[in-house]
Amino acid sequence: MLGLLLSLTGVCTAQSSMLLVASGSSQRIQNRHADLDGLSRMTGRSMILRFHRLGYLERLPASTPTYYLRAIPPPYRYLRPWSKAFLERLSRRFHSRFGKRLRVTSLIRGIERQRALARRNGNAAPAFGINRSTHLTGATFDISKAYMTGREKAWMRRVLYSMKKQKRIYAVEEFRQPTFHIMVYRSYLDPAKGPGA
Repeated sequence: MLGLLLSLTGVCTAQSSMLLVASGSSQRIQNRHADLDGLSRMTGRSMILRFHRLGYLERLPASTPTYYLRAIPPPYRYLRPWSKAFLERLSRRFHSRFGKRLRVTSLIRGIERQRALARRNGNAAPAFGINRSTHLTGATFDISKAYMTGREKAWMRRVLYSMKKQKRIYAVEEFRQPTFHIMVYRSYLDPAKGPGA
């Protein structure tokens, strides 16, 4: 009986790990949504600061009770308001369930930062073209799964997949870099849709 339970658990884990697998069109889908949402791509730090002053980007603290930023320099600790709201709600739910904080490893990027990342990381999207990174928009962030247990990763997959099916986010589970890559749509804050995450 225990053997059957363990084998079923293995099947469920394998199935859940397929929920957010990227396709060849993942980047194009995200960029299409960024264009539909009217999102500019950041060229660099000065543009990020200008968008923050205008209220288009919100600054994130380095550490909160439910999430913390890992290796993100201060000039890049920004997100779109709806993406920040999603991260805060998701991290509160995760912390309530597991008593742990989420580790956020990437937020907004400018073109030069994205180009530098692409040079040293073959998994990184380019800074230009139809497959460019949506981190340039400030709507996207990454959550590390490096220190998550199997149960925590399975829970995160189910929550993100549910929100993806509702067309409120676009999420991909990355395996070369152990992260959940999450782009939040502007409509996430639409009160008609009710609370998300």
